[in-house]
Amino acid sequence: MVVRRYAFHAYIPGIIVEEKREIISSEEFDSESTEPWSYDQISFTVAWSDGVMTSEMAEEIDYLDSTLFGCL
Repeated sequence: MVVRRYAFHAYIPGIIVEEKREIISSEEFDSESTEPWSYDQISFTVAWSDGVMTSEMAEEIDYLDSTLFGCL
């Protein structure tokens, strides 16, 4: 279970239903780059307990257990 990391009007838990991993590389964006670069961009489809489904980047969500028990 996850929650939104960013400010939101309510504390709504959700479940990750799909993970998408895409490799972003310099070949796609930067033809003038002297050194090639790439990174993984990870996003999740999350089904929220209020019935909404959204696509969230990994940086936008926290696991519920680390949120609830991280402050102990």
